[in-house]
Amino acid sequence: MKQNFIVNVESITEEGLNITTAWDAQTVKELLQREEEEEEFRVCSPLSLKLSFALIGKRVIIEGDLDTLLEITCVSCLSKFKQPLEIKFRYILWPQTKATAEESEKELHEEDIDIEYYQREVIELKPLVREQLYLALPQNPHCKKDCLGLCPLCGNNLNEQRCDCLLINGEDDSPFNILKRLKQQ
Repeated sequence: MKQNFIVNVESITEEGLNITTAWDAQTVKELLQREEEEEEFRVCSPLSLKLSFALIGKRVIIEGDLDTLLEITCVSCLSKFKQPLEIKFRYILWPQTKATAEESEKELHEEDIDIEYYQREVIELKPLVREQLYLALPQNPHCKKDCLGLCPLCGNNLNEQRCDCLLINGEDDSPFNILKRLKQQ
């Protein structure tokens, strides 16, 4: 399937414009890659993108759905797991004029949050998709809701196997052992 990265505003008719496309995993990886950081995740599937464009005067309203599958590292147990991303989004795009470019330093209000700008009758999809993907990525990804993490003494993944470190070594070190001893008396 052909990868679409740019939409010409003149191609949006009165009835609108619908685009269904897929971006390959390598394109998505390049889209999300930050230069100074090591890779936080691996793209496991092509990105499926369904877009609907409507034209109201010179304004363009974009409603979209995108989904892909990423492999992310759990922050608790450090194991890799697959995280599906299914995102619905909406943008209102205005044509950028010289006046709007100069106003870019003004304070934003709540109604300004959904507004973006396009230049020269062209809408670039990559920045919009990149923004939605980063907004959907979990801040502290966990492989499962009740992830047990790693043993602080031996480093075993407690989801895969139990260890006796906390029972042997942690018994005397716990500040709550004093309360246990008081309760036993």
